[in-house]
This record gives sequence, structure tokens and C-alpha cells, in this order.
Amino acid sequence: MESYMKISILLCIYGIFKEFRPSEPYLVPIMTEPPLNFTAAQVSQEIFPVSTYSSFIFLVIVFLITDFMRYKIIIILQAICAIATYLIIILCRGVFLMQVMQVVYGLYMASEVAYYTYIYAKVEKDHYQEVTSFTRSAYLIGRCLSGVASQLAVNYNLTTYEGLLWITVGSEVLALIWAILLPSVDRSMYFHRDTSLEQKSTGDNESNITSNKCSLVANFLWFDFKSGFTNVYVVKWALWWALATCGYYLVTSYVQILWKVIITESGSDTVQYNGAVETIYTILGACATMIMGRVTLNWKFLGEFILGACSLLITFLLMTMSMTLNVFVAYITFIALTLIYQTMITVAYSEVAKHVNRDSHGLIFGVTTFAVYLFQSIFTYIALQVYQLEIRVQFEVYALYYGVLGVIFMVMAFVSCKAHLFS
Repeated sequence: MESYMKISILLCIYGIFKEFRPSEPYLVPIMTEPPLNFTAAQVSQEIFPVSTYSSFIFLVIVFLITDFMRYKIIIILQAICAIATYLIIILCRGVFLMQVMQVVYGLYMASEVAYYTYIYAKVEKDHYQEVTSFTRSAYLIGRCLSGVASQLAVNYNLTTYEGLLWITVGSEVLALIWAILLPSVDRSMYFHRDTSLEQKSTGDNESNITSNKCSLVANFLWFDFKSGFTNVYVVKWALWWALATCGYYLVTSYVQILWKVIITESGSDTVQYNGAVETIYTILGACATMIMGRVTLNWKFLGEFILGACSLLITFLLMTMSMTLNVFVAYITFIALTLIYQTMITVAYSEVAKHVNRDSHGLIFGVTTFAVYLFQSIFTYIALQVYQLEIRVQFEVYALYYGVLGVIFMVMAFVSCKAHLFS
């Protein structure tokens, strides 16, 4: 096996190129200003929801074929989807074509599972924790550089929004080239796994071997799923992970629209600091991640209470965002929300990883991500397609959502504490 450090560096370079998208912090202004000129309602209700549904559908397919295809081809597909996404924004017009763009972007998002699990198929288990931190760091570095570049470009008129889009395309082209150069995976977590059964099947015909492999894969998947999700402690952390991430994705998907509405309603000609906000929350999130990696707490006893308290604090921040007329208040509350989420999701990843079989990491990640997109699709359909909520009301609903989540975990904490006292 090649050096895990070399593999990590190669994948991290891809991750940095992939995440360097300076047009991303200003996607809503790009969509609502010339030449596209969509309304905020069109963007939030007709265009953006498409990526949520397509991500959910594609994730099912990608999750099933990523391991079989040995990861690299899916990473290449992700880079191609990124290029196509931003070229459509640059070259095409009309709601329908933007919806097509969101379908492609949904495939890009679903393919993210290959980026995060490729490394597990390339390195030994002893290095899992270290290489996971490397890939996470690459994500944060790419986002941070993207935020800095976009904010400088906007503040000093270094380029137009279209220029930011072309820079993004260039970065994704480099990501594609780098993806092609990534080492191939010669083994996988489920398919192509060396087993005694395969060795015994040498004399069997091809159809029997294929049947045996499919049976083995099904057994591996079921065993890993059962070993992970029959543990009540894992289920509680995975539940918060899925529900909190669903809410976080909804907030980050539509927060630019809220900022745009706040600026418009206040009649302010304030420079938009979307890029600076992304830079700040990325840096603070990285610091929080590193700090939480060293914090030692009795999470089995305190975990439910802290998760509940953090969820309720996010409720307060979202309610403030939904009511404020000052965009800087909205910026600060969003940064605080992101910091809380990044801190606790790091703990959630860690606690789940500690209490499942190491071979189960990829499956647990995939199933939980599937749950995230399922909840997000249901939420998006009800809020935007059925009730067509305006943006401030959307954020009030997100606040209520986190409030319910917080109450649930506070009740869990109370029940656990009571059981502990009387045990």
C-alpha cells in the first residue's frame, strides 16, 4: 500500500481545488441581478429546491455504486458535475435551465460521499482518524480561500460576478485534472474484498462467483448496519447528526436570500460581506474542530443535555435572524450558529466513530447522509412547494424545528439523569 501521507496530500489538493468556488458566497446576487434577473421568490421556491430533491435521489444511486466502482470514477464525475454546474449559470438563461443546473449540482453533492470515503479504501485502519482530519482540513482551507478571494474581488472591484464564476470553473477544471491523476483504489470496503469464500470459489463458474459476491456484499452491509444502529448510544448521536445537519443545510442554502431581503427592506446600499462571513465562520469552525478534538468530557452523561442546549441556542439565533432589519446582526448570528453546529457535529462524528466497528464507518456515514437528504427533501417540499413560505417565515420555521429538536434532547437528558440517579 502506498504511503498514507502521500495519498492524503493528493486527495487534499483535490479537496482544496474542489472547494475553491469564489462565486458561491455571492450565488444569490448572481441569480437575482443582471443578466439572470430572477426574483428572490423564484430562486428560493422554484430553483434551489431542485438540488435538494436531486441530491436525495442521486445519493441512493451513488451510495450503491461508489464502492463497486472503487471511488475514483465517482470523484471524477463530481468534478465534471461542478464544471457543468457553473458553465450552465454562465451560459444559460431561464428558470428551466437553472433547474437543470440544480439537478447537476445535486449529483455533485451526492458524489461528495466518494471524496470522504475514498481515503478509507486507500489507507490502513490505524490512520483513519488522522486522514479524516486531513480531508476535513482541505475542505476548510478551500472554503476559507474562496471566501477571502470573493470578498477581495467584490470590495476592490477586481472582477465581476461573472468573473468569479469563470474563476470557479477554472478551479474545478484543475480539480478534474487532479482527480484523474489520483491513484486508483485496488480494494474496497464491500466489493472486491478478499474472502475465504472467493478463494474456495475458484473452480466455480462465473455466475456462481457473481452470486456469491452479491450475497457476501449484502451480508457485509447488513452486518455493518446492524452493528451500528442497534447501539442506542450511536442512534441518539446519529439522530442529532441527521436532524441538525438537515436544518443546517436548509439554513445555509437560503441564508443569502435572507441577507438580500434584509438589505433591500432596510433600504441600505451596504456592501455585501458574504465572502468575509464565509471566511470567518470557516476559520472559527476549524479552530472549534481542533479544540473539540482535545476536550475530554463525559459525553455519555452530558451529551444529551449539551445537544439539547445547543439546539435551543440555535433556535434563539435563527429567530433573531428572521426578525432583524440589520444585515450585520444577521451575519453575526449566522457565524455563531455555524460555530455551534461545527463544534457539536465534530463531537457527533467522533462519538459515533468510537462506538461502531471501523468497517462500518462508510456505511454509517452513507445512511446518515441519506437520512439528512430525506428529511431535507420532505421539509423543502412542505415549506416551499406546499405552503410557499416567504424567507423570513422560513427562518422562523427553522427556529421552531431546532426548538423541537432541543426539547426532545432535553427530555432525553432528564430521563437519562433520572435513571442514573435511581440506578
